[in-house]
Amino acid sequence: MAAEPRWTYMLRIPHRNPSQIRMDRLAEYMREFAQLLGVENQPVFAGIKNASVGLRAKVPAKHRNSAWKRVQAAKSLPDSKPARHLHKIESMLGEDAFSSAELKDNSDKVVYLFQPKEQTNMYSASIKQHGEIDGVVTGIVGADDTMHLHVRDALSRDLRLVVKDEALARDLLTHFRHGHVRLRVHGVWVRTEDGWIPETSRCTVDGYELLDETPACEVFERLASAPGNGWCELPDPMGAWRELRGIN
Repeated sequence: MAAEPRWTYMLRIPHRNPSQIRMDRLAEYMREFAQLLGVENQPVFAGIKNASVGLRAKVPAKHRNSAWKRVQAAKSLPDSKPARHLHKIESMLGEDAFSSAELKDNSDKVVYLFQPKEQTNMYSASIKQHGEIDGVVTGIVGADDTMHLHVRDALSRDLRLVVKDEALARDLLTHFRHGHVRLRVHGVWVRTEDGWIPETSRCTVDGYELLDETPACEVFERLASAPGNGWCELPDPMGAWRELRGIN
């Protein structure tokens, strides 16, 4: 039986050679490239082109339209999930001081020109402290006594924390992509443009609690229905509230 045809994409960084990039960094580019195409579309590694860093990926024919739609969404919908991975690649290109890169399709046509994001140097500061992180558990990785907890916080930052208690790790895994947790951590924190965050794999989780996700409207409805709260006895509760707030 003939092999299933596949659709090929290539992430090409010109004027570079694969041997000029660290292997772990090359793996990061491959991971973001796969996320851009959609891991659910089953892209597979199809080789590296020399004379430039050309990462080739093949997508099965049955997922061709889905992968194509993800690429289009990345280009035209800046707030979409595919666009997040596209922008991540552009940030990585800027960090590595690459001046250009392109995404090519099956016919070797350039479908997107990456715009490497120029990196601004900022003062780097770090401190050892205890703190809290609110977010969603997105994964736990580790086969030994030290496990790595992946968390996405309210600013959509992907954080990686250390968990040394196996029972705690199993408990946290029951909340995988389900609800928000508040993690108590200690270790090294670093200052970023968005504030202080735990440094990757240098903060240890001491414990956690589930956050109440009851909508605010329900909370206020309960407050309003509580007997003797005073508001229901006013002839114009909203008018009184506006007066207290100084709203005309």
